[in-house]
Amino acid sequence: MASSEEINADMLGFWNGHGGRTWVERQAHTDTTLEPVIAALIAFAAPRKGERVLDVGCGCGAPTMDFARRVGASGRVVAIDISSPMLAEGQARAEGEGLSNIEWREADAASDTLEEYDLLTSAFGTMFFGDPVRAFANMRSAAAPGARMAIICWRSLAENPWMGVPMAAVARHLPPRPAPVPNAPGMFGFCDPEHVTAILTAAGWAPPTFRKLNLDLDIAAGRGLDEAVDQVTKIGAVNSWLRSQPPEIIATAVASLRQTLAEHTDGPNVRLPAAMWLIGSRPA
Repeated sequence: MASSEEINADMLGFWNGHGGRTWVERQAHTDTTLEPVIAALIAFAAPRKGERVLDVGCGCGAPTMDFARRVGASGRVVAIDISSPMLAEGQARAEGEGLSNIEWREADAASDTLEEYDLLTSAFGTMFFGDPVRAFANMRSAAAPGARMAIICWRSLAENPWMGVPMAAVARHLPPRPAPVPNAPGMFGFCDPEHVTAILTAAGWAPPTFRKLNLDLDIAAGRGLDEAVDQVTKIGAVNSWLRSQPPEIIATAVASLRQTLAEHTDGPNVRLPAAMWLIGSRPA
């Protein structure tokens, strides 16, 4: 496995380059797809008026803005991410909605100095640290007395057909992917509760609680089969798998993907099951 420095450098390059720009372009679709997920995170975190929230890996800011509305004018959200394109998008959207209680910061939660907070939250932003113990220890250092953590992450690939079904559809046409390294930083890096517990307790947090969240995600965002195929081939594992392939292979794989997703259409929707952990903790 790559070193923590190499992992962090790769993440920085991806989210400030093509990856970050693509997520900005696709954000309206992603926000629609993940709307029920973010609603579940908000309910789990239960932000209160006047609280100070630290949103880690805020991306383009849909959850950030929901938290800002909940804590109100007397509260504050510091939204941090390593992606300048996504932060700029989030700030523009918040200003367009008149939300003035958010500070958007290009920062690394693993190493940069953080402001004191009452609630630490993240929607799929904490699984990518090269050195997760160091990162969570740094976040722990800024926790106010009585602070709490409420984050969401993916369970295993096997439990997430919204990702697994498209991958299986294109796999027969593509070279094998490298075997995944268990617990390596990445999308499914926090799927194992024992691994997450070991990280958090080593970083100074109390043993966490885990709550399963199961939802069907509409990967078409209500816009039909063509949009579902477009989304899957532009963001995520299928996109990275196709990226270096010749045009004829890509065309065959995408045709197979379309045929498979057509089996899951319901009018303008393409729904597939998703499985997540809602994780809660407090400083030890």
